[in-house]
Parts: sequence; structure tokens; C-alpha cells
Amino acid sequence: MEKEFDFGCFNSSLIKDNCGKHLIAAYDPTYLPKSGKHTPGLGKFWSGKDQKAVKGLEIGCLAIIDVDARTAFPLKVVQTPDKTTLDEKGMSRVDHYVDVIKSEVLALKSMVDYLAVDSYFMKQEFILPILKEGLHIVTKMRSDANLIYVYNGPRSTGPGRPRIHGDKVSCGSIDKRKIREFAVDNDAVYYSSVVWSAILKCKVRIVYIEEKVTGKYEILLCTDIELKPELILNYYQLRFQIEFLIRDAKQHGGLEECQAGSEKKLHFHFNMAFATVGLAKVLFWMKLPDQQRGAFSMRNIKMAWYNRFLTDRIFSNLPLDLNCNKIKKLYQKCLDIGNLAA
Repeated sequence: MEKEFDFGCFNSSLIKDNCGKHLIAAYDPTYLPKSGKHTPGLGKFWSGKDQKAVKGLEIGCLAIIDVDARTAFPLKVVQTPDKTTLDEKGMSRVDHYVDVIKSEVLALKSMVDYLAVDSYFMKQEFILPILKEGLHIVTKMRSDANLIYVYNGPRSTGPGRPRIHGDKVSCGSIDKRKIREFAVDNDAVYYSSVVWSAILKCKVRIVYIEEKVTGKYEILLCTDIELKPELILNYYQLRFQIEFLIRDAKQHGGLEECQAGSEKKLHFHFNMAFATVGLAKVLFWMKLPDQQRGAFSMRNIKMAWYNRFLTDRIFSNLPLDLNCNKIKKLYQKCLDIGNLAA
């Protein structure tokens, strides 16, 4: 585990060889509990489970999402340095996240044009550097986002700069003549328009989601004003697939079970846990026809192979004819013990 291994290259090859062409990227940091006092990177990080900053480690997962298969594959996992280390480098935590994405920008640009992130990353210091690298951002804005309508009225003929901004967008009561409805379902009405973002100082396309029953709303943003609003909505919803990837790595890939105290060993372990989930998807799920896939279950895959190990061990010590149809059915039933329904 001390040896160098290019997980980014390995995972990139796995994705290109087994996924479709319609891909997006996603990035999300996650907290890992860790005891002890001398583990590299040990510090206080936000824990979604505890809803507060607690002692432990944090890793950032950069993933690729197959839009058609609606599932995520790991590309690279990098541990977040503690605050003291970042301060010594003159960096913020957001600067570190940007550097992680920049380190794989060539691999990313060969596969994707869009990076989906949650509302934490709706920050100028994160979005603008990523835009300079040639990737567009899809994220969620604050409910009180500072947005301005783009002025499309008549141009003045007098001296001075032509007017480019209209009125400020009142997020709680948008002008539905300017931000137009494009879709509706049983739960919400969806609107979209190109507006000016005061924080990013550029035009962006927003998707405004208004719940029918409660009247509550959410605002999604994309830095590519030409992208269709339906795709913005779909891309942000698919961002959640990275959460499932992280969950599977924690529950079934041994992500939280490493006791190593070396930075290299930790890096190897974190990436190996995610790569295991990616390999399982390729070998036992992506190979199935679309109509047979159902929901991906890492638990079922582990259970099936554990059942196969025990079944083969038992059957090998019994005088059974595996060519007999009754024995074949019994063998298959043993393999399916404990499987969850899709």
C-alpha cells in the first residue's frame, strides 16, 4: 500500500471502456471517523450525520456519472489536509477542492463538459477557476440569490454605455413573463431563463423549481446559458449518484476500516475502496441488459459471491451430480439466499 498506483488513469480507462458517451462529472467531500492523534490530515470536518464539525478525516471524491445508466463511477479520491497544513500553504479548503479538480482536468475534459456540485460550492472562488479550466458548473443557489434580469428593451441613442441590466430578481416572487415555465409534474412547476449573477459577474441559466403544495422553491444554476433547462434539472438530480457511490464504499468497500497511519497507505486504501465499487458495477451490473439491471446493489453482489464460496465448499464434499436438473436448481437457490429485491 506504500507503492504508487495511478488510480485516476485506471478508473478513467474503466469508465471509457464500459460507459456510454453521455457523461458528467461530480465532486463531493465526505467525513470519515478516525481515532488517534497522529494520523496525517486529522482535524475537524463537517459530518452530515452529526450535523456539526467533528474530529476525523475528510476525503474528496471526484466521480463520473453515466447519464443514461444513471450511476456514478469513481475517478479519483484525495484526502483533505487539516487546517494547519492548509494555512501553512496559504490555501483555503475551497482552494484545495479546486486543485483536486485541476489535477484531473485533462481526463475530465476528455469525457465531460459539466461538473455537478451541491450548494456548498456556489462560491466565486470555486466556480471561476473551474470555468477557466473549460468546465461548466451545475449547482444549486441560495434561496436569496442575488440575480438580475437581463435587459432586452430598446437601446438608448444618447452617449454612454448601453443598458445591460434590468431589475433585481425577487426570488420569492419571480416575474413569470421573463422566467418562463418549461415543465410541470405532480409535485412542482419548473421555470427557466438567462439572468445575470451578481456574484459571478456573468450571465447564467437558472432553473426555478416551485412546489405546488407548499410554494417552496429552489434555484439551480448552470454557467452554460445554452444548455437546455431539462438537462440542467437532470444533471443536478443525477449529482446525488455520487452520494450512493460514497455510501457503497463506506458500507461495502471498507472505506472507514483502515487503521494505517501513513499518508500513502491512506491514499491507497481510500482509492481502492472506491475502485472496488466501480469494478463491481462494471463486472456484475453494467454487463446486464438494460431491462434486467434494476437498482445496483453492492450488498447483493457481495452476498452472491459469499454464497457461491460456501455453496461450492459444501457441494464439493457431497457426492452430488451437478448435471442433474434438481441439483442445479438447488445450487441456484443457495446462491440467491439473502438477496434483496431490486
